[in-house]
Parts: sequence; structure tokens; C-alpha cells
Amino acid sequence: MSSFPKRLSPFFLFLIVFFFSCANDNPESSFVDYRVVYDFSDNEVSPELKLSVFVSVESNVRMGSSLKLIHEDSGLEWKCSSRCLNKIDMNSNKWIGSTNFIPVKNDSFPKGNYKVIYEDMAERECDVSFNMLYPDGILECTAKDIPTVFKTPAVKKIAVYSNEDVLLYFGEEPSHWRTGEDIIMEYKNAWCTRTCYTLNKDSVYCLMPPVELGNKNYVKESNREEN
Repeated sequence: MSSFPKRLSPFFLFLIVFFFSCANDNPESSFVDYRVVYDFSDNEVSPELKLSVFVSVESNVRMGSSLKLIHEDSGLEWKCSSRCLNKIDMNSNKWIGSTNFIPVKNDSFPKGNYKVIYEDMAERECDVSFNMLYPDGILECTAKDIPTVFKTPAVKKIAVYSNEDVLLYFGEEPSHWRTGEDIIMEYKNAWCTRTCYTLNKDSVYCLMPPVELGNKNYVKESNREEN
């Protein structure tokens, strides 16, 4: 999910008028996609934990106002307002959600049934549910424990990022990528790779620490700002 756009450009009054004149249908959602993400930034510390939740919608995604996540057993709630929502309308696929839900008090997310309530700008709602499952113990691990700590099969993938932290590639590692130079040959602005292990039918992601490729033709954005 890291390739989702961070924000949409504002179109001000014209689009506000356009939204309410064209969006007459009630919002409907038929599917929810969630990812539990363990982000290991380096080899010595435990991971940062985040939850990504997106719902597919039939109505205009630009009408999205808020997304509320409720754990049904505990009553814990998370709410994401319009300015924090990722709104995606691409090739007839419409998704609304966020990649930045965080647990309460740095704890784990409770397992079990969740209800996702989507509301549009006209205060109309629809909801969809999902059951969250993930392996125990990962939050107490460091990167060196991965993947040996897994008790269920994991799929190994690779992510390639640019010097501007844009995701260039995600998937199985091609067999001809033997060195960093091989990757740079295909993605000239490739800056680093991150190994990713996915579990539970891709609902759990473990991102390993970044490995720089030694690209001398591009400067990392953070380094440029420091200079």
C-alpha cells in the first residue's frame, strides 16, 4: 500500500459545487482491504506498527468525509477525517482509506472483528466489516529475528525506493538482480531496497531495514536538505 497518494490537489469552489450537483447516489461499500504493517527502520530496534485500511466505494471518492474504525469487542475507535484520507480513483477502482492508523498507547491492535464506517460530505453512511488476524510476538522482535520467528509460511518480496522515497517496484525479486547496479540499470533513480515478508494472505507486512544501493548519480532528499 505504500504507493497510495498522500494528498489530493484542492480545486476549491468549483469542485464543491460539482460534488453536490453530481453525487446523488448513496455511498455503498462492498469490500475492505487491510494490512498490518511492521516497519523495522533498523536492525537494533523493535518495529513501528501501523494499520492500513481501505474500503472500495461505488460513489464519488472526492465526496469522502471521514472513515471510522471500530473494534467491536472493546469499543475502541479510530477516526480519519477528510484531510487525512487517501482517495483513489484509478481505472474504475475507487478506494478510500488511510495507511496511518496507529495502536493506542503503542500497544498492538486488538484482534477480532472491526466495523469500518464511511461517511460522505452529505453525512450519508455505509459500513463494512472485517476480521483482523496476525501472528503474535512480532512487535517484540528485532529485524534479525525475521523471518525465523514466523510460525506460518511467509512470502518474500522486495521493494525498491527512489532517492525521493517513491516506491518504484514491489514484488518478487527478479533473478537477474544480483547487485545494486543491476537494479539501477532498470531504475536509474533507485536509492535503496527493502525486503518485505508477507503473511496471512498478504494481510501482514514485515518491512526490513533499507539497504542503500550506492547510487552515485542521485542525492537523497534528506541529505540535500541537511546540506
